Amino acid sequence: MADLDTRLAARPLYLQVRDVLVQRIVVGHWKPGATLPNETHLAQQLGISIGTVRKALDLMEVERIVTRRQGRGTFVNDYASAETIFPFCMFHNSEGRRISGVKHGRSISREPGGAEEIARLGLRRGDEVIRIERVRTHPDQTFMTEVCVLPAKFFTRLPEDFGSYRLSALAQLNSILVGRADERVDIASANAQHAADLGVTEGTPVLRLDRVIFSDHEDALEWRVAHCFMRNERYLVRFN
Repeated sequence: MADLDTRLAARPLYLQVRDVLVQRIVVGHWKPGATLPNETHLAQQLGISIGTVRKALDLMEVERIVTRRQGRGTFVNDYASAETIFPFCMFHNSEGRRISGVKHGRSISREPGGAEEIARLGLRRGDEVIRIERVRTHPDQTFMTEVCVLPAKFFTRLPEDFGSYRLSALAQLNSILVGRADERVDIASANAQHAADLGVTEGTPVLRLDRVIFSDHEDALEWRVAHCFMRNERYLVRFN
């Protein structure tokens, strides 16, 4: 009975395979854009069935870790590529295409996190955070102003254009895999700074987005508070 309980408590094999493959990607065994070995080779290498490998790869494609192309193979997604759209980007244009806008960094600072930042990011008192203030434009009008806070301990490698970073690419640069996001959406009144940034009058109702993004190990990677005034953009949530 004990052996049966142990087997039932174990994670399904395809999830274990997924973890093994993801770990190889994270440590750089397969670089962004690289082609994974074919299913037969992976199955032989891991000593499992092709069906189990296929199920693991199917899940990784849903998680946007890899892209599978018929007749060409399975590729590690390169989040630094301009062609790769951030999975948590919910803004669309009038034609229904996703947009992230052009990011313009305004200020970057590094200092011990405040009480609310520590609470939202699950940090310890005294832990440093990197705080970025920036705006986004599309096509030439500002539609979002945002404050992003990241735990400094996870991001030791920073690109030169850090003010316009994309979290998925930044995480990949630091050997981290982005997992899920929690976002709160409500309506706020634009204060003087938001009104100036967004080109509206003070007190105008704006969309406020409060989001925390986690790694696949459930570490909080980014807390962002954004204020948006949409003209030709749409905020779209798609349920699968």
